[in-house]
Amino acid sequence: MKKRILIIILICLITISSVLAAIFVFPDSYKRFWEALCDLWQSIKYYFVTVFNLDIDITPTVQDTSNVIEWNNPFPKEQDVFVKNAKEYINLMFNEHNFRMWLYQTGADIELWARLATLIVPIIMLIYIVIKNAYFKPKLKHDVDTKPLRIFKSLSKTFYEPVARFMKAFFAFLKRYAIIWKVWLALWIFNLNLASIIAAFISFYFFFAVTFDFTSIYGQFVKLFIDLQVIGEYITWWNLTIILYIIVDYLRKKIARKRLLHYEARNCGFINELPIVSMSCGSMGKKKTTLITDMALSQQVMFRQKAFDILRNCDMKFPRFPWILFEDDIKLKMEDKMVYNLATIKAWVEDKKTAFSNNHNDDSILYYYDWRRYGHDFNDALTVSNLFDVLKTYAQAYFIYVIESSLIISNYSIRDDAELVDYGNFPMWSNNFFPKGITDGYYSKILDFDTLRLGKKVIEDNPNSGSLEFGVLVISEIGKERGNNLELREVKRGTEETNQKNDLFNSWLKMCRHSATVDHYPFIKVFTDEQRPESWGADARDLCDVLNIASSSDLKLAMPFYTIEEMVTEWTFNKFIGLYYGLRMVRGDNTLLVHILKKVAALLWRRNLRIYNNYGYSVLKIEKERGTMDGKIERKKYFLMNKKIYSKRFSTDCFSDYFNDIAKKTNVGIRDYLEYETERASVDELKLQNSYFINALYKNASSN
Repeated sequence: MKKRILIIILICLITISSVLAAIFVFPDSYKRFWEALCDLWQSIKYYFVTVFNLDIDITPTVQDTSNVIEWNNPFPKEQDVFVKNAKEYINLMFNEHNFRMWLYQTGADIELWARLATLIVPIIMLIYIVIKNAYFKPKLKHDVDTKPLRIFKSLSKTFYEPVARFMKAFFAFLKRYAIIWKVWLALWIFNLNLASIIAAFISFYFFFAVTFDFTSIYGQFVKLFIDLQVIGEYITWWNLTIILYIIVDYLRKKIARKRLLHYEARNCGFINELPIVSMSCGSMGKKKTTLITDMALSQQVMFRQKAFDILRNCDMKFPRFPWILFEDDIKLKMEDKMVYNLATIKAWVEDKKTAFSNNHNDDSILYYYDWRRYGHDFNDALTVSNLFDVLKTYAQAYFIYVIESSLIISNYSIRDDAELVDYGNFPMWSNNFFPKGITDGYYSKILDFDTLRLGKKVIEDNPNSGSLEFGVLVISEIGKERGNNLELREVKRGTEETNQKNDLFNSWLKMCRHSATVDHYPFIKVFTDEQRPESWGADARDLCDVLNIASSSDLKLAMPFYTIEEMVTEWTFNKFIGLYYGLRMVRGDNTLLVHILKKVAALLWRRNLRIYNNYGYSVLKIEKERGTMDGKIERKKYFLMNKKIYSKRFSTDCFSDYFNDIAKKTNVGIRDYLEYETERASVDELKLQNSYFINALYKNASSN
């Protein structure tokens, strides 16, 4: 509570200071703003008089110099004088005497810096020798702070840390109540005369739009520099540098986000080209599972967007229909479990149609829609659809759209951070893959393979059987689940046990679009991966497009103008890390020098890490071909954005718990394995390998 009071007091002080500065320090800025508004009003009147050819005499004042801010500018008022001075300046640059004077001054500056270097270098060497003698002495006191470090931590705890915590709380308060800093920003835009510059620009725009007087542009540049004198007078160069850096940093991050969104749009175009079933292939570590996870996340967003498009089109067919009441009824039926899939929601609409056919006078069936006045049929120039046909389509699309959970069904866990924003009216999905913070979201649904089997099931009378109608299906290591033709040679279709030949999984793949189609669009997509396409049987693989990952590029950055900062960060960190581990090798205690250097290096390293995690991406080069393996290869690119795919989306070792369970049951680790005694393995050591090859050699030798 005390901290909150201090924050409010500080906010009041800053606000009062800004207002007092406006009254006593920057009064001319407000006078100049009024002058700019008067110019703007004259320009607007002149614009309309000229456009509509009215017989009214209006004299624009936008070209007049300011009567508020005095002329204190290196630029001459007249353009001709400026051109003349510019020519003379350029001639001076190439003057022989001027060039000699420049060389002389440069030599004098070099001499000065050389003298400073002769003084600084010995001091640096002395400091280096002192630090090396003081710090590089072996000590075995582990995690014990030296006396200078204890003093530093005590001072930091007393002075720095409370201030840092207070400032953190202060900025969090401003972030929560954004109106405060927006008021401050508006005040200082007026104080620093920036509002006048904006008004003057708009004023000149209206003037130039009807006159096209190019000779007046120079005068506006002169007025601009006059208006900027306020900033130059009260803002120091280092203040201006910080402000410009903040602006540039904001703009380049905005550019980076736009680039990432552009890459995401290109990915969506690539995914739309794929058939319902696709198979990503590549050797270990080629990012196969990463690719199908990324595509599944994008496909889910596209499914919701397509459902939204269907809702919009249905709405336009009968714009007078009370769709919000229909949506409320659907949500109520979903909560009561009266509708829980597409089949039941279609049956529910059919029941409404039957009830309406039996009693046209019951207005409640159609939520009191006046169908006699607004119509019951819609002609789209191809077919005539009645209202209930459109209601059935709308209900299915709304059911898909409004489900507040992941639409991804997978055999490994995938995190989805889409958010449904619902104020009780029409809900909207927020599908931002590049949020500023970290979100929670949902996890994908557990895949029960029995839902994909039209024949025999692993669990008889499985309650999930037949329930999968639509969604994004993701299956990693599909070949290990389904096998190929050689592996299934001994498997028989007619056995009692469920196997790959009698479960009719392939039949489901061939027909899955039928249950998922709404308004002629299939809301089903199957993404699989395997190391080799031949690992999956040809009957199913022929349905696919095979995506062979040829290569993955190095990590790139979408944010421009970051090279210098990255070089400084890398140089600083590398210098520190060598010193740090050199000290760690000889000392176990904590020293002040390492504490300070580590703090600075960690700040730079963390910032660099966050930049790459937010705006980094890599490019996969993909060779796409038909699953029959006899088609033409198409070369494509797919963009993997760090913020989208590596925000705790999935675990690359998704089957590791199986091996963890086996390992925990043993009492042996790598340290317990026997070692070879010499550089050549003995006979006993060879037999300890339990190798098929070695065992066969000795078995044949003993039989001979």
